Amino acid sequence: MSIRLKKTIRNILILVLLFLIFVLRSGFYPTPLSAHQRSEQSLHYGPSQVVHSEDCAEGKYILGKYDRWVSCESIQRKFFFFWTIGDRSNFENDTTKPFAFSWMTSEGGNCNLYGIINDQRIKRITLTFNNGQLMTQTGFYEDLFLFTWKLAPDDPPSDYFKDLKGYDAYGNILFAADQSKVS
Repeated sequence: MSIRLKKTIRNILILVLLFLIFVLRSGFYPTPLSAHQRSEQSLHYGPSQVVHSEDCAEGKYILGKYDRWVSCESIQRKFFFFWTIGDRSNFENDTTKPFAFSWMTSEGGNCNLYGIINDQRIKRITLTFNNGQLMTQTGFYEDLFLFTWKLAPDDPPSDYFKDLKGYDAYGNILFAADQSKVS
C-alpha cells in the first residue's frame, strides 16, 4: 500500500469521526425514536412506553405513557435523514375524569390535542372548532387519542377550538370540555 493511499484512508477516517462527533453534539439523531429517547432523558422523564407514532408536516408526533403521565412530542426531520427534538408536552392523568387531555401549537401553526381515555364506555371523541368544523376519532391507540390540524395564518389564538366531547356507543355525551377549561 502506498503512502498516498494510507494518508487518504487516514484522512477519510478522521473526517468520518469528526462528522460523527458533530452529529452527536449538535442535537441531530439518526432515528425519530432516538431523538425521542434523548428528549425524555433531558427532561428526567421516562422512559415512556411509545404507544403511537404519526407522521406530520414537520416530521412525527410520538404519543407515550409513563407511570401516571401522558406525553406527546413532535420530532422534526432535518437535512433529509436526521431528526431533532421539537415541541413536547406532558400531563398527569386525572383518573377521576372520563378522559384527560392537553394540547399544544408549534411556531409553524401545527396544532395537536392529545389525551387518555379513563372511562372505557367512551367509544368516540369529537373536537369542534369555532368555525363549525368537526373532527372525530373512534379508533384509539390503546387508550390514547390524538387530533392534529394546521392553523390558517389569520386564525386568532382564541379560535383554536370550541369544545371536546366524549360519547358512548349509543351517542350519549359522557364528558364535554370547552377551550376555556384548557387554556
